[in-house]
Amino acid sequence: MEIIAYKILFVLLYALLTAVLLSTTIGLPGNWVLVGIALVIALITRFNGMTWGYLVLCAALALAGEIAESLLGAVIVARRGGGRWGIIGSIVGGFAGVVLGAGVVPPLGSVICGLIGAFAGAVGGELIKQRRVEPAMRIGFWSLVGRMAAVATKLGVGLVILWIIIATTWP
Repeated sequence: MEIIAYKILFVLLYALLTAVLLSTTIGLPGNWVLVGIALVIALITRFNGMTWGYLVLCAALALAGEIAESLLGAVIVARRGGGRWGIIGSIVGGFAGVVLGAGVVPPLGSVICGLIGAFAGAVGGELIKQRRVEPAMRIGFWSLVGRMAAVATKLGVGLVILWIIIATTWP
């Protein structure tokens, strides 16, 4: 009976970890929270399963996810012809959208407003530079695509971290 209760406790923990992982889609540092929870699990279990090596790997993956999220949207905008103003507008607009959207319809507001903010920021930035609507809208579209790719990449990295935690701690 004790073994069943122990496994149920871990299933509930993994459900919580999955919810934390999904928080990355709304701009929260879900991957870093996963790393923190992995550290707590390691300390509680005296590093039985979740070793320092796995913790370092999880932290490195979380860092890589942050870097990818920060740069991917800008890289896509730049490769599709966006200038410095479009790239800056995309980054600032996406961040502002996530922050302002948190109060709209949590958590969905952050996702939607982050996408809208990236689009609007890139369009605004390109309009400042070019003063032509059609190219600015095109860059705005690619900024939206870049933001979606960045969120998907960070979520994918989080899935790998979650898998490492489950694989190393399952009773």
